[in-house]
Amino acid sequence: MAPGSQSKLTRLSRMDWEEIRVRTGQELHKRQDLLLHRIGLRQGAVRLKTDSSLPQGQFFFPPGAGLELAALVQQHLPSEAAQIVREADEICGHRFRLLGYTNLDFALTRGPAVASTGNWKDIDWHLDPVHGKRAPLEPWFKIPFLDFAAIGDHKVTWELNRHQHFVTLAKAFLLTKDQKYLHELIAQWHSWIQANPYPLGINWASSLEAAFRGLSWIWIDQLLSGEPQCAEFRGELAPALAFHGRYIERYLSTYFSPNTHLLGEAVALFFLGTLYPRMPGAANWKTTGWCIILRESERQVRGDGVYFEQSLYYHVYALDFFLYARLLAYQNEMEIPASYDAVLGKMLDVVEALAQAGPAEGFGDDDGGRLWNPRRNRVEHMTDPVAIGAVMYSRPFHASRLTEEAIWLFGSRAIQQLARAPSAAKEALQSVAFPRAASTCSPIRSPILKPWLWMPVRKEWAAPDTAMPTP
Repeated sequence: MAPGSQSKLTRLSRMDWEEIRVRTGQELHKRQDLLLHRIGLRQGAVRLKTDSSLPQGQFFFPPGAGLELAALVQQHLPSEAAQIVREADEICGHRFRLLGYTNLDFALTRGPAVASTGNWKDIDWHLDPVHGKRAPLEPWFKIPFLDFAAIGDHKVTWELNRHQHFVTLAKAFLLTKDQKYLHELIAQWHSWIQANPYPLGINWASSLEAAFRGLSWIWIDQLLSGEPQCAEFRGELAPALAFHGRYIERYLSTYFSPNTHLLGEAVALFFLGTLYPRMPGAANWKTTGWCIILRESERQVRGDGVYFEQSLYYHVYALDFFLYARLLAYQNEMEIPASYDAVLGKMLDVVEALAQAGPAEGFGDDDGGRLWNPRRNRVEHMTDPVAIGAVMYSRPFHASRLTEEAIWLFGSRAIQQLARAPSAAKEALQSVAFPRAASTCSPIRSPILKPWLWMPVRKEWAAPDTAMPTP
């Protein structure tokens, strides 16, 4: 027997019947989708229900509030507003800041891909410009995206395709009322749709990436909801969003990286199902997404509030997901278990403890991106969730400060609770033990050293955590 076949049989023997059922269904869907493509049936959009009586879900702000929130950002955080517009101008010039790189050029080169679009200035959505490699336009499940020699760094390609820069363009439009940002956003969206016909391309190879893209599209849909000239575009966006929801549901990472991948996908399903009840499957997405979020808050977070990967980045990354989901559930009058709030409270306490003597610098693994805005992966933004927690729970946090994100989420309420001069570092610094993480946070003041030390303790001192997931 060939080594590859032996390996597959070994993996199969370790699966239970539910995993076999799920994985078999996914494989059948892959083949079915490819067959539909080959016989010429266009995919990528799902027709919405015609029942207009279904009540729309409530986003973080009411429809048409985008201009008012933009004015608050301009008034209270003018430097942030100016930065948004500067970045939007770069995006209009097809220059991007991603994963620490600046001035990335994703322009199409001469070849079949350009000929098919007829636009020499179009964006190459399959390119890794850092290493000069391009993923082929093949069925997504046949693309070896981990093969650097063939594909390059797939994370660079995927980061652009999360479309978080679309949110920047929408915010720049609301801040300036300059139509060029709106026109660029819509043009890039149409370019992406044309260049990524399902099921072809690397940008369909990850359910988490589809989830991030879907969340970005939700943001631009909600930000532009009060703009009459966007009605046609929003009408095109909704069926494509519904297709993303169906794709995520079919290919949930239940048995592949079932940690932050599964959490991010569940959050996207929960948002789609809650906000867009006319989408087929919306009710199930809402229920499934919320159940996964609640379950993973218990499974992925240790009893002392430390995220199981023991990385500040992943701790904040997961906390963002949990906080956003909690806020949307509250906005839509859903029952929120006290145990869920208890987990979020402990996670916020961890960030607060790390920020006693200044901005909490990263330790452990770092994926590079962030929910909502990739620019928030800088050191100074590691405490951003504390601002959300301070407003959400009306709880004072020393590390909280007024952020652009908080204004978009809470409006004037964020300003009332967070708009104050930054306070000096705490005089009485305290070491904080996280026994289930087998670590101690000891803040220090030094012009040379980091403002805290994250120190492992002896293994036998750590309390066991029976719900610990496997990375």
